[in-house]
Amino acid sequence: MKPSHVLITRPEPQSADLAQRLQGLGVDIITLEVFQFRPGYPGVDFSSAWPRADRRLAIFCSTRAVEFGLRQLPAGFLDGVEIAAIGPATARELERAGWTPTIVPESGFDSESLLGEEALAGRPGSALIFTAPGGREMLYQALLEREWKVQFAHVYRREPLAPPASVRDALLASDGVISVWTSGSALQQVAGQMEPRAWSRVCAGAFVVVSERVADLAATFARGPIIVADGPGNVDLAAAVRALLDT
Repeated sequence: MKPSHVLITRPEPQSADLAQRLQGLGVDIITLEVFQFRPGYPGVDFSSAWPRADRRLAIFCSTRAVEFGLRQLPAGFLDGVEIAAIGPATARELERAGWTPTIVPESGFDSESLLGEEALAGRPGSALIFTAPGGREMLYQALLEREWKVQFAHVYRREPLAPPASVRDALLASDGVISVWTSGSALQQVAGQMEPRAWSRVCAGAFVVVSERVADLAATFARGPIIVADGPGNVDLAAAVRALLDT
């Protein structure tokens, strides 16, 4: 039986854009805002973050890290600094803000892909990872092992939102669900917060995810198929959903 609903867990404005791309497919769209994002407390003194005679690398791990991070930096902080983006969307956000990243994974959009870049295999220096608390621990540890001096700048934070009753009711009324996940944190949050009967409906359906890492996490919940989209953008996610609906 063709699923009747698609659950989108992307944050805005990406969620609304993906919902628009899925219009006309004969399914009801449910959008679920999992987190709200707030400025964070970096935990680092930007005025003294860079040793004078050292290689300097700023790593932006999401579009949110760019959005909230750049506004907190003192003037000139990124001058002469190598800038890395975790993936193409983050790179585009940096470029819109007037900064061209020098290190972007040729393929992939996660810590492993970034660590595979040749620029990070050479002479180590000082790295500052712009992210939210609880994220990118593997990246941090891998850079330490390569003898980088590494600090986190927690420039934003995620505040969990409880799933509203309207989402619960829509899921309970569904005849099959395709859910879309771009974040392991969002998946864990929803799994722990959603009403059990509604969550069971999600788990019985197909999961569309953006990476093997999220797929591994989804496998702990899913009773239906898990599809890894060709990329993290809405074009690829919409294509994966369409393919499931056509089967």
